Amino acid sequence: MDDILRKIADASTLPLLWRQMTRYFSRHGFDGLSYYWVRTGTNLPATIPLQHGFSKEEIELYLSLDFQRLDIVPRAALAAGMPVRWTDMWRNTELTSEERDFLRALREINFSDGFSMPCYGPNNRNAVVGVSRMTPHTDASPSHMALLHFAAQAAHLRICALFADEVTRDRQLSTREKEILDWVARGKSNNVIAEILAISPGTVDTYMRRIYEKLEVSDRTSAAVKGVGLGLIAA
Repeated sequence: MDDILRKIADASTLPLLWRQMTRYFSRHGFDGLSYYWVRTGTNLPATIPLQHGFSKEEIELYLSLDFQRLDIVPRAALAAGMPVRWTDMWRNTELTSEERDFLRALREINFSDGFSMPCYGPNNRNAVVGVSRMTPHTDASPSHMALLHFAAQAAHLRICALFADEVTRDRQLSTREKEILDWVARGKSNNVIAEILAISPGTVDTYMRRIYEKLEVSDRTSAAVKGVGLGLIAA
């Protein structure tokens, strides 16, 4: 535990920290990892998740199904204050028809089981870390999950600190850039954003390149996570 805490503390950027997290959880039997900020006051995801170890099919399906509203597990984890197992939560909750359809769609592509761990930060900057892709030998005992939860919480606090260090830098986005980034954070593609805002897909692409340059990122998920972390779009 001391080793991962030191590596978390020493990570100077989000990509470096994410690399340490994926390696740590993989060593402990979880090859799938996700992380996203939570919208303040709702316990609903504020961003599309940073993810590692999931197939393209799983990611595209999850994002297409209004996951922020229909995935009951993240908000259940935040309410419980401890790791919750996905299958247990779905089995023991009375679901709406939309939630049942959401679960059925995930099961049709054999979406794997896992755990969601709530992480709490300053000024209600909360997040959820999900771990999955378990092996037959993965230790999912409560004591071991508590250990992993501790590491996840430490990583979240480090992310909060990293973004706090960057707040003083010039990260100003235009009103339109913030609007587009907010739709990106909701999991919308450039083509869908273009339809919503009644502009061309090429114009959205141009705005996205500007957003990447200003936030010093290279992909839409990192842009969304960083945008929320820096307070450029609402959490």
